[in-house]
Amino acid sequence: MKRRIHAIRVTRQSTSGSISFDIALGAFLFITLAAFGLDLTAAMAGAISNDSACRDACRAAAQNTNSVTALAAAQTQMRVHINDGIVISQPTLTGTTTPNFVYNDFGGNPPTNTSPYVIVTTSVTVNLPVPVLFFSKVLVNNRTLLFTRRYQFPIIRENYYG
Repeated sequence: MKRRIHAIRVTRQSTSGSISFDIALGAFLFITLAAFGLDLTAAMAGAISNDSACRDACRAAAQNTNSVTALAAAQTQMRVHINDGIVISQPTLTGTTTPNFVYNDFGGNPPTNTSPYVIVTTSVTVNLPVPVLFFSKVLVNNRTLLFTRRYQFPIIRENYYG
């Protein structure tokens, strides 16, 4: 009978080490996936923020009658989109000249089958909280993602042709 009890004790001791290994491996995988999820969430939030800011700035610029007021309207609209500034930067106009900002109303006389348009380009940088190696090809400075977006809208106050 003593042999049987001894055999049970040996079995319990050997499985406790296996359970510890399983818990350690599971914790490592969970932490890695959580870090990747955190980075992916920050990247998606930055892309969505940049997309909506660019769309709104282009729409605001398209409602104006000249390039000066259109640029001012786009810049004003960019200030409306507020991010934390730490993980996701404020959206900014990439440039105020061609090709990043184009206001083309054709002097009020667009050619046949052509509508006047506005092009706006914006950018946002995302500092990844836990830079995971999956993003290594697209990272700037080993930690920052740069998102750029360009929208084109027809100028609303002009006649449409087409």
